[in-house]
Amino acid sequence: MSRLAHKRPLTRLTSASILLRSQMDVTFINSGALSRAHYSLVRKVESAQSPQAADQIHLSEIDGIRRHFAVGGVSLKECREKLVMLLYCSMNLTYVNPGELAFALPQAVNLAEMGQTLRDKQLGFVFCTEVMPPNHELQLMLVNTIRKDLESSSTARVCLALSVLIQMPNDEVIPAVQSHLQALFMHKSTSVRRRAYLAYHSLLRNDPSRLTPLEDAVVLRIQRTLPSIDSCAIAVAIKLNQVDSINDEVNALLPIAWERPDRQSQSLTLSVLRALRRAKLSVSNVGIVLDIIKRTSGPPVRVLLREAFLVLSSVSAEAIQECQMQQALSPVACIRHLLTSKDANDQYLFVSCLDCLSPTLWAGTLPGTIAVLDEWEVQEVMKLLDSHDRLVRKITLRVLQAVDSSLVEAYSTHLLHNFPAGLTLSDKGEYVSRLLDVGGLQYGNDGEQYASYLKDLFAVAEGATQGRTEDMSVLEIGVEMILTRIREFDISSRISCVTALAVSVTESDARIGPTLMVVISALVCEYCGKIATSPLALLQGMASRLVSYGVSVQDACLLSMLRMSAECDQIPHTVPKLITEISQFSGKRIRNRCSLFLTYCGQRNVLAGIIAQASSSSLPDFLAALTTHGSNPGASAPVDLKSPSAIYGHLPGGPPRASLSPRKLRYEAYGTPQAVPSLRHLSSPRRNESTLSSPASRTRSSSRASERGMSSELARTITPGELTIAAAQGPLQDLPELNHVRDSNALPNEDLASRVDLISLDTAFSEVPVTFPIPESDFEEVWDAMENSNLRGWCESSMDNVVRLLQSLQHSMRVIAVDQPPFEGELKVLVAASPHSPLVEPKQGAALRLRESEEESCLWRLRCDDLELRTTIKRLLKDI
Repeated sequence: MSRLAHKRPLTRLTSASILLRSQMDVTFINSGALSRAHYSLVRKVESAQSPQAADQIHLSEIDGIRRHFAVGGVSLKECREKLVMLLYCSMNLTYVNPGELAFALPQAVNLAEMGQTLRDKQLGFVFCTEVMPPNHELQLMLVNTIRKDLESSSTARVCLALSVLIQMPNDEVIPAVQSHLQALFMHKSTSVRRRAYLAYHSLLRNDPSRLTPLEDAVVLRIQRTLPSIDSCAIAVAIKLNQVDSINDEVNALLPIAWERPDRQSQSLTLSVLRALRRAKLSVSNVGIVLDIIKRTSGPPVRVLLREAFLVLSSVSAEAIQECQMQQALSPVACIRHLLTSKDANDQYLFVSCLDCLSPTLWAGTLPGTIAVLDEWEVQEVMKLLDSHDRLVRKITLRVLQAVDSSLVEAYSTHLLHNFPAGLTLSDKGEYVSRLLDVGGLQYGNDGEQYASYLKDLFAVAEGATQGRTEDMSVLEIGVEMILTRIREFDISSRISCVTALAVSVTESDARIGPTLMVVISALVCEYCGKIATSPLALLQGMASRLVSYGVSVQDACLLSMLRMSAECDQIPHTVPKLITEISQFSGKRIRNRCSLFLTYCGQRNVLAGIIAQASSSSLPDFLAALTTHGSNPGASAPVDLKSPSAIYGHLPGGPPRASLSPRKLRYEAYGTPQAVPSLRHLSSPRRNESTLSSPASRTRSSSRASERGMSSELARTITPGELTIAAAQGPLQDLPELNHVRDSNALPNEDLASRVDLISLDTAFSEVPVTFPIPESDFEEVWDAMENSNLRGWCESSMDNVVRLLQSLQHSMRVIAVDQPPFEGELKVLVAASPHSPLVEPKQGAALRLRESEEESCLWRLRCDDLELRTTIKRLLKDI
C-alpha cells in the first residue's frame, strides 16, 4: 500500500505544479514546470470536466510512466521528471487509490545514489521516504547510499542523509550508521551536530540502554562550550530529560544563560527553562527563576514568564516559600497587575500562572500565612468565571477548587438555581456547558456522583418549566461534553456512572430530557451487558418513553433498544406493539428504524453476529455493523409494519403467524443505489457538484436525502454524540413519497457498506432512498424571472457544506452541477418555496449560484421572491 496517503504534500517538490494550478494561462517558460510533459499534464488536469475525468488522466499518466520505466534506459534527468510527475499524480487523485508505486523505487534509489546534484539526491530520498514500505528489499541499497553520504565531505549531503534517517528510522540501518553518527556528534557544523543528535535519538529511542553515547556526548558538549551554550545540546537535552547527569548540566546552564548581557539571553533562557520543565529544577535555582519572573513581568515577556511559572510547578511549595522569604519576593505579587488588564491574553496569562502554584503560597490558606491578593482582587478573579473564553473559565475553576472547594460548589449552585428561561438553543448550550465544566471538576473520577449531578442539571435545563420534551432540541455540545468526560473515567467509574444514569429509564415517574436521553442511549448501547440494570427493564422503559421525543432522540433510542434486545431472553409483546404504533404516525426515517427493530429483535443469534462484527461496542460501530449486515444479499428482509406478524410473528408465545401476501409497494422498488463521492476534496481544483452528500453530523439527515447523498464522512471517527444529535434541530416533516430520479451520470457501484450514512439506515433495509425533486424548471428562466430580488455574499465554507445546510431546511431542491449549463463553473441550486407560501407562481422560490474558491469558501448569489425563504437562506449562509 502506498504511504502517500499518510504524508503531507511535498510543497517544495510540487511547487511547479502549484504554480501551474494557480496560473493556468501562463506560458511554459514562465510556469516553472520541469518539462513540456509536466506542463502538458497539469494543463490537461486543469481542463478536465470533472474530478473523475482528472483521475483518469492521472492514472493514465502513472501507467505510462510504469511502461516507460519497464523499458529501461532512463536518464537521470528523465528519472527526476518522472518521479515528480508520479508524486503529483498520486497526491492529486481525488477518489481513486493510486495503487502501488513500488515499480518506481529502483529508479528513486538509483537517483539518490547516482544523482549529481543535491536536488537530484533529495528527490530520490524523498520519493523513497514517501513510498517505500518498511522492510522493503531495497532498504539495504538505500542504507548503503545513506552511509556513503554520511562519510561525504559535503555538509549539505551529510545533512540530507541525516534528515532521511530522522524521517525513516529503521532497525536495520542502526549497525551501518551508529558509529558514523557518534563521530558526527563532534562535527564543527551546528546543522550537522543537531541532526546527528536527533537521528541517533530517533533510531535508538526505543532502547534507552543504547542511548548512553548520546547522553555522554550531550554532557561533554555542554561542558566544553561553557560559558557559551550550545543550542543543539539543549534541544537534545529536552528529549533526554530523565538522565540525572544531563539534568545537572542543564541546571548549571540556567544562571549562565540568564546573566548573559547579549540579546540572546532571553532565547537561551527559554530553551533552558523548557529543558528544566521536563526535568527537575534544583533548589538552588529557584531564586533565579523568581528573578526571571520579577524582571519579565512588567511589561510582560509572556512566553518567558509563563515558562518560569511552569518550571516552578515541579518544585515543592516549601522550597518556594523559603526562597520567597529570603528574597522578600512573591511571584504572584509580580503579576497581580495583569489581573486588571483589559487584554484577554493578559488575563489568561495571570490565571494560568496562578494555576502553576500551590494556593499555600498566595491564598493564605495555612495558619501564619498572609494572602497576597487583596479582597477586591479576589473578586476580580471570581469575575473571570464569566469570561467569554472557556479555557480561562476552566482554569479559574481549577484555581478556586484548589483554594477552597466550597467556592466552586457555591458557584455551581448559583448557576443551577438561576437557570434562565427562554434562551435560544446556542445560548442554552453555552450555559449548560458551563455547568458541565463545573461538574466535571467537582466530582473528578466519581462516576456515581457525576451521574447524580447530570440528573440534577437536566432536571432544570430540560425540566417541565422549559416546555414539552417533544418540542425540545438536543443540546449537541452537552452530548459531546458528557460522553467525552465519561470516557475519561476509569472503567469502574464508567460502569457506576452508566448504571446510575440508566436506572432513570426504568423509573416511570422520572422525567428525562432529550439531551440526557441521547446520552443514556449511547452509553447503554456501549455498556450493555456490563451494567447491573436489567436489559429487559431498560428496553421496556425506553419503549414507553419513545412517544415523548422528537425524531433524533427516537432514532438513537431505537438503535439502543435493538442492541439491548440481544441481551433479553424473551421480549414482551407490548414492546413491538408500541414500536408498531409509533411507526404508523412517523416519517420514513423512524419507520425504517422501527422496521429494523421488529425484524431483528427476536433474532438473538443474528444480533450476536452483528455485534461480534462491530469494531467496538459504541453506538456508531454497532450501526455500521448493522448497515453492513443489512446490505448483504442474505440479510433478513424488513418487516411489513402493516402485517399482524410484524407485532407478534417473531416472538415466542405470540398469536399464530398470519399468511402473508406479497407486499404492495406504493412505488416500484429500485436497483442498488449508486454511491458517488463527496463534493469536498482539497487537492482537486474542480469538483463535480452534481453529486451531493447527505448531512451526516451537522444537519437533520433523513430518508428524504437523494440516492446521491451517500457521504464519505465515515472516513473519520464519529462519536455517539455526533451520531444521535444530527437531526436535533427539530422534528422532521413527512413528505410524500415521489418516484425516484436516477442520475444518468452516476458512477459504478461501490462498496456501500463503507459509504453509508451513519445517521440514516434507510438504504440498508428498505427501498433505495427517494429524491423529492422540484419541477424541472429551467434554472436560467427562474433566475431571470427574479432579477429584482438580488443578494450576494461570501461564505466561509465549501459548497458541499452549503448544500447540506440547505437540505436541512426540508424544502424540495434541485441541484445542477458546475459543468452543466447555464452558468458553467458554478453550482446551481433551486429551492422550492414553502407549500404554505401565498405565492401562486409555480416557479417561484429560491435560485442560488455558488462559485467555490481554493480555500474552502465560496461566493454566493441568491434570488428569491419568497421573503420568508430568502431570510432563512440568507441567515443560514451568514451563520456558517
